[in-house]
Amino acid sequence: MKKKIVISSLIISVTILISLYIKPTKHGETLPLPSTSSVEKDSNDDFKTSNVDKNKHFNYERVNKKEKTKKFSTEEEKYITYQVENLKSSLGSLIKNVKVQSELWDFKQEVINNFNVNGNAIFNRIISLSFPMYEQSILKLMNSMDIYNKWLFENLSLLNNLNGIESQKLLWQERYKIFKEDAELIWDPNTTALNTKKSLVVKTISLLDKSTDIEFEDRLFIIKNSIENLELSTQESNTQSKTIIEQVFFNLESVQKEMQSLTPQERAEKIANARRDIGFTEDQVALAAEQDAEKSARWDIGMKYMKEREQLLRDVPKANQQQKLKILRTKYFGDSADTYDKEEKRGFYRFERQRIYGVNS
Repeated sequence: MKKKIVISSLIISVTILISLYIKPTKHGETLPLPSTSSVEKDSNDDFKTSNVDKNKHFNYERVNKKEKTKKFSTEEEKYITYQVENLKSSLGSLIKNVKVQSELWDFKQEVINNFNVNGNAIFNRIISLSFPMYEQSILKLMNSMDIYNKWLFENLSLLNNLNGIESQKLLWQERYKIFKEDAELIWDPNTTALNTKKSLVVKTISLLDKSTDIEFEDRLFIIKNSIENLELSTQESNTQSKTIIEQVFFNLESVQKEMQSLTPQERAEKIANARRDIGFTEDQVALAAEQDAEKSARWDIGMKYMKEREQLLRDVPKANQQQKLKILRTKYFGDSADTYDKEEKRGFYRFERQRIYGVNS
């Protein structure tokens, strides 16, 4: 579950960054984010339901029989039980809405990422136990979503290079091809061309965040190309665009995984080259590298402090802990010790945050 929260936070942060710099639409529309809480009812005050046709590439009965006889570990069974209760509680009768069903695709990816080879079977079991009446339609829809998102990923560069109207046209052609009339239940056909571009950028970022088989430079190219094709709102749009690209790119979990595997020197070189590719000048790259080095030094000190703090809390009697902690904070942070003290009293421990190379370290 923690991984899902990190990804969602990234997408929300990206949405805020983009919204700060993009020209608003004539009607003041905002960037749409997927959310089951925004389900709309039809004129009969009843939720819209799916009309998914049988997919020729999907043998539901075969998959259903195979997955229901599969054995799971104790840990997997606990996870299944937890998620069944969670989905029933959070979705309930909303599950009849095809838009809500389609949003389960992101959850499916989370399960697959968490459990690898068993992920698909675990997801199917969760759906079977959570929504037996809608199991068949949900699994067919997930297969269609797999096909659509594969096509979307393969065509990201093309879509991001088209203007808003052209990208809308191409997107809707593929949606109708795969989902038939359900396409209009999953996506709003009245979405403006500009909002289509905004949504496409967010989707691009979401897909790149999950992907593991794309080269570092190709990932950066796609992000840069996507964001640069948006309309920015001020004369300094070029600088703002670079800043957004930098923040989005280095916040990708897939990028951070690669960063963690490098030596400090390799990491610094990779980050510097990425900033050059984004368009920063050599002076800006050098200044950012100095700031990265300072942040990294603070992280190293902070990690040593947290390790010693943990040992202190284990070994020192509770009555003496606060005094000892005060001495420890002064040892590591000097005049800034009071700031860390106030943060910890509020329950915030800055060195327990995710370390994001190129951003906060």
